[in-house]
Amino acid sequence: MNEFNVVIPSRLDSKRLPKKALAMINGKPLIRWVYEKAIASDAKIVLIATDSEEIASIAESFGADVEMTSMDHKSGTDRVFEVCKNRNWSDDRVIVNLQGDNPLMPSENINQIAQMMGDCDIATLSVPILDQEITDPNVVKVLSDSKTNEALFFKRKIDVNHELERLHRHIGIYAYRVATLRKFSLSPQSEDEKKEKLEQLRAYSLNMSIKVEEAESIPGPDVDTPDDLIRVQSILE
Repeated sequence: MNEFNVVIPSRLDSKRLPKKALAMINGKPLIRWVYEKAIASDAKIVLIATDSEEIASIAESFGADVEMTSMDHKSGTDRVFEVCKNRNWSDDRVIVNLQGDNPLMPSENINQIAQMMGDCDIATLSVPILDQEITDPNVVKVLSDSKTNEALFFKRKIDVNHELERLHRHIGIYAYRVATLRKFSLSPQSEDEKKEKLEQLRAYSLNMSIKVEEAESIPGPDVDTPDDLIRVQSILE
């Protein structure tokens, strides 16, 4: 069984929902809901990585381990890598990058993705896609090999002639070892990554393999907008 750490990158400067990490949901800030999902998993270490003193103060008030990181990071992955460097974690340590805006990620999915780290560089999850999501450019689609589970592509817009029965909706949770994370974070953005605005496409330019499995439990929605916040609050009630 792979031992693993969970890092939750969180920043205060969110565009569509200002200060969403601290938005209150049923009496608790959003970031606390995410943290509690992580500590309910089998992770050896769980910490919150942030550039915000305000987030850090709130997180420490409910007992979270917090790592202050640079304000210059362009992505959560870069923030996670800084934690790995600062904590001097070994190259073979499995790291789960749990997005700081998903308070409804089941803990069993966190365990699942950590145990996928065998013969791949990066692991991620998916769920069956709904008909209305197929043409929605805000929904990231993934197609994987039916035998190896290797991800063949990630796209926002697809040709409807693709094998739709194998198409899934991608979930933004990742696992990788520190060595892979270092190579990924220290490499420049690929052209496909810039075009599609999908960070995981950088892995293909680096000849990395991405394994994708269907999530054991379908997670609830991420919180990106005020409407998302209302939906999540309704679910948690």
